[in-house]
Amino acid sequence: MGGSSISPGVELPDLPVEKFVLDNGLTLIVREDRSSPVVSLQGWCQTGSIHEGGWLGAGLSHILEHMLFKGTQARSSEEVVREIGVLGGQINAYTSFDRTVYYIDCPGESARGCLDVLMDVVARATVPAAEFAGEQEVIRREFAMGDDDPDRVASREMFATAFPTHPYGVPVIGYREVFDQLDRDDVLDYYSRRYAPNNLVFVVVGDVEPGPVRDQVAEFFETLPRRPLAPVFVPQEPQQLGRRDFFKAFPTPVTKLWLAWRIPGLTHPDMPALDVLATVLGDGRSSRLHCGVRERLGAVHRVDAFSYTPADGGLFAIGADLDPEKRGPAEVAILEEVGRLLDGGVGDDEIAKARRMALATQLGTLVTASGQASDLGGNWILARNLDFTRDYLRRIEVVDARAVEEVARRYLLDDSLSVVEVGPAKEVSAPAVAVSGRPPGRELFELDNGLRVVVEEDRRLPLLSMCAAFRAGLLAETAAES
Repeated sequence: MGGSSISPGVELPDLPVEKFVLDNGLTLIVREDRSSPVVSLQGWCQTGSIHEGGWLGAGLSHILEHMLFKGTQARSSEEVVREIGVLGGQINAYTSFDRTVYYIDCPGESARGCLDVLMDVVARATVPAAEFAGEQEVIRREFAMGDDDPDRVASREMFATAFPTHPYGVPVIGYREVFDQLDRDDVLDYYSRRYAPNNLVFVVVGDVEPGPVRDQVAEFFETLPRRPLAPVFVPQEPQQLGRRDFFKAFPTPVTKLWLAWRIPGLTHPDMPALDVLATVLGDGRSSRLHCGVRERLGAVHRVDAFSYTPADGGLFAIGADLDPEKRGPAEVAILEEVGRLLDGGVGDDEIAKARRMALATQLGTLVTASGQASDLGGNWILARNLDFTRDYLRRIEVVDARAVEEVARRYLLDDSLSVVEVGPAKEVSAPAVAVSGRPPGRELFELDNGLRVVVEEDRRLPLLSMCAAFRAGLLAETAAES
């Protein structure tokens, strides 16, 4: 087996991969890997929560993920489960901002039968009415579980605070009030519009031959033509011009604190350096934040950093768990640690460690057929480059201390910082003015229906001023209203 050198003495597997595009626009990616007698089959629909258009916030992509297993033109939900079980396969799915993925892992000898089920589920689902109401209740329980989990609440509020305009600020599952307005016809309409063959990518990795797989897929989709695929308007997030703070009271003894800065998307040239920066600051017990803020100062129970980079721009985030009374000192300590990196730079040993960690993480994902399929699917969906992972690791290898310091200065700015706190109820207090420069006494609250209220205490005069602002105006008017 050939290899391609990424780091001295280390090679990434260089297995061949073939890509086919059918006449109806469907893309098929096949990698033959005979190292073990297993196969991973994945069906990727290039649609997620940000593509829901007029139903943004309803969770259409997520409920479809549930409903496609509930029956097709050829199989009932029980038959789908039974057939996969008999073939020795395991089936599941997930939904994200920009994709919905259905997958089956199975023995190589069962690949043909499992692929037939997977294609049937993805392309010929019926969304049966008898199953729809029951699955709505399942998702309502998901809403309730999410609302009871402080980590999920904190993550949700972090994205909402950093992305008030872009749909990344809307939870993938949606909002319960909007979800409750959906009916089966709305879901079927979304399915027919977004699950066109020309919006699907199938990935097959493992103990298979590419030719027969291509023939099987082509035969199945022979009667399913290309369909119109209207572009979905996704508003871009404008530049942030000042620090944002958000607090949500939650009955938990441990405060969840997030500090987040917006960064570019996955394919931007700065991403390798930003990933190295996240590793240096907050990945592992030897990272700067763990050693300084947790071990030396004892300001937090946990602290880490990561860069989240979908295609359309992402977040560089630092998260911490801490005692409520240490909220102010913890934020100051975290930002001081960031400041020390900006002022003192990064050591070569830290850069070398980050490179090793990136390579080890990627190699770990490529051990299994499922990991390889996910890697290939993500590379194509997000970057349109099947070799993106290899190219990315080569770019990681040339990241130096200067590049890391430059991206830190470019993106970790006070005016582009969003701070979210989820924890026990408290009295309104001034933030760390030395860090943010924000006037004391200002607080942002969000009601259950999404209405945001900003309150600023100012005792200099016995006056009260109120105003209301709405996201409307000329850009919101339709042609008939102009």
